[in-house]
Amino acid sequence: MILAKTLLDRRRALIGYSLGLSFLVFWVGALFPVLRDNEGFADIMERVPQEMFAAFGMDLETFLTAAGFVFAEFFALFAPLFILLFVISSVTGEIVAEERDGLMDMVLSNPVSRRRVFLEKAAGVAVGSFLTVTAITASLLITNPAFGLGLQVGGILATGLSLFLLGSTFGGVALLVGTLTARPAAAGGIAGMTAFLSWFATGFSNLFTWLEGVAALSPFTWYQEPNPLTAGFGVGYLWLALSTLVLVATATMLFDRRDIAIERQVLPDVGSLLWGRTARISRPRTAWLLSTPFGKTLWDRRRTIWAWGGGLGLLALAMFSAWPTMARDADALAGLITAMPREAFAVFGITNPEALVTPAGFISSRTYQSIGPIVVIIFCVRGVSTALVGQEKSGTLDLVLSNPSSRRRVIASKLAGVGLSAGLVVLVPTAVALLGDRPWETELGVGPILAAGAGLFLLGSFFTALALLLWAVKASLPAVPIAGFVAFATFMMNGLGALADGLQPVRLLSPFYWYFGDTPPLAKGFEPAYFLLLIGTALMVTLAVSRFGRRDIGI
Repeated sequence: MILAKTLLDRRRALIGYSLGLSFLVFWVGALFPVLRDNEGFADIMERVPQEMFAAFGMDLETFLTAAGFVFAEFFALFAPLFILLFVISSVTGEIVAEERDGLMDMVLSNPVSRRRVFLEKAAGVAVGSFLTVTAITASLLITNPAFGLGLQVGGILATGLSLFLLGSTFGGVALLVGTLTARPAAAGGIAGMTAFLSWFATGFSNLFTWLEGVAALSPFTWYQEPNPLTAGFGVGYLWLALSTLVLVATATMLFDRRDIAIERQVLPDVGSLLWGRTARISRPRTAWLLSTPFGKTLWDRRRTIWAWGGGLGLLALAMFSAWPTMARDADALAGLITAMPREAFAVFGITNPEALVTPAGFISSRTYQSIGPIVVIIFCVRGVSTALVGQEKSGTLDLVLSNPSSRRRVIASKLAGVGLSAGLVVLVPTAVALLGDRPWETELGVGPILAAGAGLFLLGSFFTALALLLWAVKASLPAVPIAGFVAFATFMMNGLGALADGLQPVRLLSPFYWYFGDTPPLAKGFEPAYFLLLIGTALMVTLAVSRFGRRDIGI
């Protein structure tokens, strides 16, 4: 019963992730024959150093095979990213958030043991993840003969299982942290940061020798080394399964023994903190944050700000430090880019691959054109989900609105908190770029660096406003999944539009085109197209605030 309810609550996300990832599988499969038929590509690859491939998550020895290409283009980044997003958000939403919102005690009041409730909810998340991975696996099984990839069925099944176990491992991290803290932001932030550091250690260990020891303990290493599409089932599966069992068992034991929160304090009584009768209570330095919806929104996201911002900063630092290696073999890199099909770059939002031979293009490729935008948009949209959508569903928002403050002021304060938190996340890689420009002699300039950060912030704000508008129009709408789907669709629209002249008019409607254009963000200043992001954000926020002021609130 509880398991079925968990799946029912996640049905829209399950369908959306399955369809989107299945489309990507088909797209990557269709690209390989183009690469395979390029006779000069193998000769070019022999002149390219291994470190250059490592920076893009590719294996020099296997990239010309279907298994190496499909894994590098899909299973090395996109598949883990979205599976981890689904699993971690489901864990925090179905288990941790219910306790925070005072709903878990209602579930536990039924004649069902704590352990059963906890395990059934965890099993519901696992089944949802398994169904998504099954859709990916089925898509690859269909794509395999359609494009003559020649992949072994056993390897495809092994890769699907490895992906499922990877998601389960970090889902276990979110479970354990959530059980310890009872805070969704902490559970999601720490689990996400742990996953990012694991991916970073595995992906960049060939570039930085000091990461080799850490990479050996990384779940991403267990997941992808050796390539499961060719090696099949390996020892790494056992480590992933064992880690998952230990994490879930520990979380279950802790949940079974500790007290459960039974209510949520919306706006803590700051007066008692400042002027309480107990002499031992001193004024906390951050007490002022808890007195307004704006401050409370920042307070709730304080850990995730550092985690997500730190991750992006680390990524920017890695790209800067890898550039000298790229610069030494610029001719080989240029030849590789020319030989590869442009469609392979378009999947990652890079519509002008020739710019990769410049420091602005190389650093932008990961920090501002693929991983960076994805991370910022997810962070922003989840902010709307936590601060507004989730609070209305849990019945908390009506308590906030019962205070002597207008609806417009409340929503504006919460939105400002989400916006400032996103700005702080973007500020970290911007600061890294400003500090790293001179030591690594990239000659980017202060203006382009600040403009790239501003554009990234505006892109995240645009989809924040979209999620806000959808929620304000109708509370029952799946605002966050729809906003995520629109982001994915317009991202692909920008990439595909650069490849086909017939799609160029449609591409002009993509927010990603307004930000990317055909020039790396770090190679240009504040573009006029950025004002489209600003105007679109302002318009949607205005409509959302107006609509929210007139509709009923769920209690």
